[in-house]
Amino acid sequence: MAYSTTTTAPLDDGTGLKRGISMITSPGCRAALLTALFLTQPLLSTCRIPDEDISTAAVPTTIQLRPNDIIKSTLPPYGSGGRGRTGSTSSTSFNELQLNLCNSGFAGCYAGGDSIPEGGELIYATGPNVVTVNEICSNDVAELQSYLSEAWPTDYTYSAFMPAIDKRTAAPYKCKDGFQYGSAVLGRVAASKWTTFDAYGGKFIAQDSSNEERIFVCAYARGDHFTCTTHLSSSSEPLALSQCKALMFDAVPYLKGVAGAAGKTVVGGDFNLEYDTSDAENVQKCVPPGWTRKGDGDVQHVIYTNDLVFSKSKAWGLSYTDHDGWEVRLTG
Repeated sequence: MAYSTTTTAPLDDGTGLKRGISMITSPGCRAALLTALFLTQPLLSTCRIPDEDISTAAVPTTIQLRPNDIIKSTLPPYGSGGRGRTGSTSSTSFNELQLNLCNSGFAGCYAGGDSIPEGGELIYATGPNVVTVNEICSNDVAELQSYLSEAWPTDYTYSAFMPAIDKRTAAPYKCKDGFQYGSAVLGRVAASKWTTFDAYGGKFIAQDSSNEERIFVCAYARGDHFTCTTHLSSSSEPLALSQCKALMFDAVPYLKGVAGAAGKTVVGGDFNLEYDTSDAENVQKCVPPGWTRKGDGDVQHVIYTNDLVFSKSKAWGLSYTDHDGWEVRLTG
């Protein structure tokens, strides 16, 4: 598959100081670990901060967490059966690829599912460390993750999918094929650094009149990176900006605190907001201090903490969706 490059330079920018939040410790989690130690039995599940501990840490009022809706997957190293590694061998390279694949089956840009293998081939060709994906179905995630795993054959990959919420039922919104519709984050971690990953997801309290309630999903690859994606309201720019601020100023610092995550953080997505200093809904208004944003000249953006340094960006023309693939190459 050949891709056309439409830009090779950053189109916009923004910087400042990141807000933080202290890590939450869980007595219940410590107790479970001590019990397992004294009983000399394996701990059968990941020791995570239970929901009641999250609630006592004052979940921001702008979001509602929905941990039971998240679909997670981990793949071990792919092995030697693929086409070969495309991910960078540099220990400081950290690249993000943002995709909107328009695969719900309902939108006019839907192309019979062809956007999934096309997006997957771009994932393989670019070998990103993290991928943020919007407008896909839950059954698309495994296919996309397989391409990422093939790009990093000696490393672990993960995925976390969060469905949009159907306002009529309060249940996951569905694609035309009946699978859940939403967004996902995918990532790679070197086998030598891999332990596990945690996933977080929820919806924004502020919503438009659509039956599709907008959501966000985040993943913490422990000790390596934290990443999130979202697809914001398409009917109201003021609402999209409000949702963007809820994600960047509330959800991300809160969840990083819950996770105990420090270090490089990347948020990518279709924000339905543009960079325009003359516009009251300029996307730059939801970039916190200590972060930088690189946009595709339209509505897709990648926002990252300033411990990462910009290298270059590229918009890849795609045939089966109405959005370019937006690649931002970083070092850190």
